[in-house]
Amino acid sequence: MPSAPDQTNTIENEFRIVVDAQIVLAMFLTRRDRPKAASPKRRLLDLLVQPTFHWLWTPDIINDYARGANAVEADERIIRRAEFDRVGFELLLAALQLKPAVTVSVKTMRDARRRISQAPRAAERDLEDAVYLACGVDGHAQFLVTQDSDLRSLGETYQAVYIVNWNELEVELARRGLLANERPWVMNSQGL
Repeated sequence: MPSAPDQTNTIENEFRIVVDAQIVLAMFLTRRDRPKAASPKRRLLDLLVQPTFHWLWTPDIINDYARGANAVEADERIIRRAEFDRVGFELLLAALQLKPAVTVSVKTMRDARRRISQAPRAAERDLEDAVYLACGVDGHAQFLVTQDSDLRSLGETYQAVYIVNWNELEVELARRGLLANERPWVMNSQGL
């Protein structure tokens, strides 16, 4: 009987990330004064079909994405300057849910909440961010990509998960050969 594949070795060959809501929402916002220039963060969508790329999620993260989308659409200041691609956003949520959710243990969640509660400044103690940390830990993520100052204030890593901003993730994706050199998210003057 053949032996089962080594789960650890498989995970090491994969690119596993957790993406916070700020990054996701930015993917689907297009400035009204530059409607043909989509966010470079949309490049993550191209990676969803890669067999070694895993965008990790939990039901709480999906709910956070949805709450954020509703808040963006309700914010008149944002909507005056930008358009939110609700259809694209909903398609992303559906695509993510084609793969199983990460199961987060109570202990991992408790540890993440405890770590956030120890942030030196009260403004950096958003306990709702704990789900991103816990998903990263229990999902064996290499990276948590975020622009959130609460999460970034925790340092460069949390339990072996690198906490990086978008630019740092782009560098890592390029280093691994996962990003094309061209910029397909910028359309030419004919909209192509």
